[in-house]
Amino acid sequence: MSRLDELIAELCPDGVDFKPMWSLTAWDKKFNGIDRSMQKRVIPYHYYLAAEFDQIERDDGEIYYISTGISGKDRFTTEELAGDNVAEGEVVCIPWGGTPNVKYYKGKFVTGDNRIATSLNSAVLDNKYLYYWMQSQIDLIGSFYRGSGIKHPSMKSVLELEVPVPPIEVQREIVRILDNFTELTAELTAELTARNLQYDYYSNKLLQFSDAPYYSLGELCDIVDYRGKTPKKSDAGVFLVTAKNIRQGYIDYEKSKEYIPVETYEEVMHRGFPKLGDVLITTEAPCGYVAQVDREDIALAQRVIKYRPKNSELLDATFLKYILLGKEFQAKLEKAATGGTVKGIKGSILHTMTIPVPAIEIQRKTVELIDRFDRLCHSIIDGLPAEIEARQMQYEYYRDKLLSFVEKEVAI
Repeated sequence: MSRLDELIAELCPDGVDFKPMWSLTAWDKKFNGIDRSMQKRVIPYHYYLAAEFDQIERDDGEIYYISTGISGKDRFTTEELAGDNVAEGEVVCIPWGGTPNVKYYKGKFVTGDNRIATSLNSAVLDNKYLYYWMQSQIDLIGSFYRGSGIKHPSMKSVLELEVPVPPIEVQREIVRILDNFTELTAELTAELTARNLQYDYYSNKLLQFSDAPYYSLGELCDIVDYRGKTPKKSDAGVFLVTAKNIRQGYIDYEKSKEYIPVETYEEVMHRGFPKLGDVLITTEAPCGYVAQVDREDIALAQRVIKYRPKNSELLDATFLKYILLGKEFQAKLEKAATGGTVKGIKGSILHTMTIPVPAIEIQRKTVELIDRFDRLCHSIIDGLPAEIEARQMQYEYYRDKLLSFVEKEVAI
């Protein structure tokens, strides 16, 4: 029997009390449409809009900024710059607008436009336990976000959520278990970040060939640069790869699911549909993203150029992919691109750009070495991303299981 099982058997064998969120927490402001008796304590904060925080952000700052988003690097400011807007405490946040998510922080901080809660009595409700429980309810909390543009939560619905409140010893044991899961995931994520830096460094080192001759892409490859009218879309058929689908190094089939009818595919075969191993590069929105074809039931839209080596004993297709992804070629491409906010490059210019072509044996050895790094850093099957995803699924499973309680029956 685990320590948690022992605590539950000893302290709450008949179930736990469920209490409304408003009776357990203090929030950052009084909300409209909510009885004042449900908000007896309010703790106000200064909310930094993005442009306002940009002015005081410092990479070497010691005051953490609680953003409203779900991605991006940690951001900081200094106590001197934030002044009286610095708050301190242990809090749980959801964003006032945008994508629903839950954050936890303990210490000194400043905040974006979050709705911020803290336990009224940490001997009754542990803040970290509240964070994990709200995380487990994120789909339900997300359903409270409404609006035609940027969605905002119905705080009445949030405050009326029924929170299971086991004895504090049980809460703290659950927090300890879930902290171990999240710490392991954080360690793996940090290792992945380090491996990606290592990958970038060594792949660019491996792609430097001081003695190799240079040839233009037009000389080396057969090219398809589709300029005609985009084929009619359909619900099924051949997958239409647009510039939106190309990511650096792979085709993202989930990003934009567009198809053209099979009959249209047959009619326009003369365009030269991609084959396995062909290399694709985008010319606009985004510009210079590179991927290699890994399935044959696809067609190309505008702004995606296909390169196929004319002679596989002169140029290896996967080597071409890595060269186009490399720092040297990407720098040349960026310099040649034109335009304002959305930069692009003409195919006619791209085809004249040159790449190094060492002996084919050197190309294949280079590909073998970079592939090893690539699988470790980027593979969703056997690399670190796969392990991180597995750990995240394991964490979510056990989190939801640990936070599922039987409600204690009320004696009549």
